[in-house]
Amino acid sequence: MGRYSASKVRGVGRESWSIVFRHPVRKDQYGKAGLRIRRGLGTTDEDKAEMLVLQMNEILSNPTLWDLSSREQAKLRYDKRIVAAFYDALEPQKVNYIKLRDAQIPLPSSNQGYANVLLVGTTGAGKTTLLRQLIGTDPKKERFPSTSPNKTTVSDTEVICADGPYEAVVTFFDYREIRFHLEDCVIAAVLAMLRGEGNWTVAQRLLEHSEQRFRFFYVLGEYELDMDEDDFAEGDISSADEEVTTIEERKAFSQVISGYIHQIEKLAALSRNVMEQLGNELDYQELSPSDRNAFEELLEGELRQSKEFHLLVEDILEEMSLRFENLKLGEIFQRNGDWPIVWKFTSSNRELFIKTIRKFSSNYAPQFGKLLTPLVQGIRVKGPFKPAWCERVPKLILTDGQGLGHTASTSSSIPSQTLRKFESSDAVLLVDSAKHPMQAASLAVLRSLASSGHIAKLRICFTHMDELTGDSLRNRKSRIRHVNASLNQAANYIRERLGPEVALNMDVSLSNQSFYLENVDQVLDETNEQTKQQLRSLIRFLETSIFNVLDSDVVPVYDEANLIIAIQNATKSFHSLWNARLGIISVSGEPKRHWATVKALSKRKALDFDDGEFRDLRPVAEITDFLMEQVKRVLNNPVYWVPETNDEEQKKIAANKIARDIHTKLLDYCTNQFWKSHISQWNVAYEYTGMDSSKKRAKEILSIYDKASPIPGEMATADSYQYLSDIRKLVKESISSKGGKIISP
Repeated sequence: MGRYSASKVRGVGRESWSIVFRHPVRKDQYGKAGLRIRRGLGTTDEDKAEMLVLQMNEILSNPTLWDLSSREQAKLRYDKRIVAAFYDALEPQKVNYIKLRDAQIPLPSSNQGYANVLLVGTTGAGKTTLLRQLIGTDPKKERFPSTSPNKTTVSDTEVICADGPYEAVVTFFDYREIRFHLEDCVIAAVLAMLRGEGNWTVAQRLLEHSEQRFRFFYVLGEYELDMDEDDFAEGDISSADEEVTTIEERKAFSQVISGYIHQIEKLAALSRNVMEQLGNELDYQELSPSDRNAFEELLEGELRQSKEFHLLVEDILEEMSLRFENLKLGEIFQRNGDWPIVWKFTSSNRELFIKTIRKFSSNYAPQFGKLLTPLVQGIRVKGPFKPAWCERVPKLILTDGQGLGHTASTSSSIPSQTLRKFESSDAVLLVDSAKHPMQAASLAVLRSLASSGHIAKLRICFTHMDELTGDSLRNRKSRIRHVNASLNQAANYIRERLGPEVALNMDVSLSNQSFYLENVDQVLDETNEQTKQQLRSLIRFLETSIFNVLDSDVVPVYDEANLIIAIQNATKSFHSLWNARLGIISVSGEPKRHWATVKALSKRKALDFDDGEFRDLRPVAEITDFLMEQVKRVLNNPVYWVPETNDEEQKKIAANKIARDIHTKLLDYCTNQFWKSHISQWNVAYEYTGMDSSKKRAKEILSIYDKASPIPGEMATADSYQYLSDIRKLVKESISSKGGKIISP
């Protein structure tokens, strides 16, 4: 029949047929034509399914129809399901989720009196709990947004406080990205099986991604061997108020997952083929660490070439897509085949509204198997949200994103998507725990805000003040003094990284920009007047932050020679960091990264995902941070000021205005330089498998970095000249356009 052909399949325990085929135009994760596609046919009739397969095979055998322009012609000859299955894959794949949400619920602007507030902070610091207080949702009766001791917020949650009805728009992760993470989970489950782990652990690896962002058991249910009615006794909301899963449903979910585990057992048998490739007769558990690494990489390649592997992934995805059928309210506005992209809902009934949107954000255990939370990329809600003790609805847009995680290294950067939000935000609210204040992730936020010129937007909320205890902490004042000591240390850290000019009076200014909160996880009553007063002051600041834009009358004059040295120093620091991560050199506090972590990064880059980051490996954010730190030192130390002045505040305003413009341009430049321009080379790095593949991958990545950011002055090459020239031009344009002057050598 030729290279490309379609066939019909039916998932385990399902009556409805699906079609499977390799697309002749779309590329797979290895950059080769033949992306595997599976689509539901919406029929249980085998003869009808076979007829639809024949139609697809006609398209696959006719290259003149393999162009998007042929879609209208195909509509006249073939069933709409077949036309959609083939031609949807040819539509542009990039999804701009923010634009999709804007189309349904636009964000009000500062011209309308609205302040845009970005909440950032470490996982577990209480960021989402604080958001609940600011929008007045009850922590027990409403539980929106959801909180837990672990990573809870995996999608952006945007809350527009405004009079009128309650509205919500939800955007879902692209099918391709969910599949990408699910494939990782299947591979992790196979390895757990080979290690001799029990079925419960195998199921855990299958249902929860290692990043903990994608907990698929929220959607699919849990693998449970024993369950009874007592499991429903816990929780703040009765089963009458929630669409909880029944015992029968949970048993059904568990049975489906048992079927997946049985298929994983079959996939684990492929390990014998890999052992033969390695010329090794040992059991997996007896392999040396180096042989085990080679085995795991070869096994991953073997699995991805296996038809059974893809059938299992597709079965699970099809099971997930069935959960969308439970959306009885609201309207799905856009789909990618069977997969929804946008859902919208409007109601004047607050109770119904909150109950409905919890399906997209909840982590409530009695509902596991019915939630869509892991599939949600972003939620935007609008309505008269306000604290009970607030007289009116504040004009605020509050954005809560994924927690920054607990990183051990102060060299860590925050995600590039968070960096991009600095510019569009009127205020940045850093939420930190008073129990462990100003750890690495919080310092990274502080450093990025200071170097990018956005430090004036910062306000800090210290939560858990009520849990701060000790013999020397007798009252609230002593607890505040204790926390402020960490601010002094943070100011010293900024002084070391960015210079004394940036940190001048920072210890005092940070304490003046801080709020100290107790019992924010509770409904605030008359016993919490101090916290309520702090929150009132915070809301007042946030609302007026749109009027805090200051300008300077002084002109900084810079020497371009200092800029060249700054670029050189920043680039050296970046290369040193990555040479340590890839095991080329040893750097204190920066261990060599596991091959699987580096491969996961290369995969995200190769597949052209929006952030191109994995865990704390963020090359775009890191090079941007290193460059901004060095450039900010230059901006704070011009050759002279015109007119000469001792007004440090005027100097800061002038330097920060230029820094903000440079930061925006530099982030775009580095994204293109390190990622967009080298997708094919990232693909090469990802494809390496087998013996010495980790060394080859490391070499390939370093080659990308050498091309993207060659260290100026070490070797005169076309790449190093262009890199230095590009950044100099970018910085000079920002200096000139934002009121500064630069002297060329």
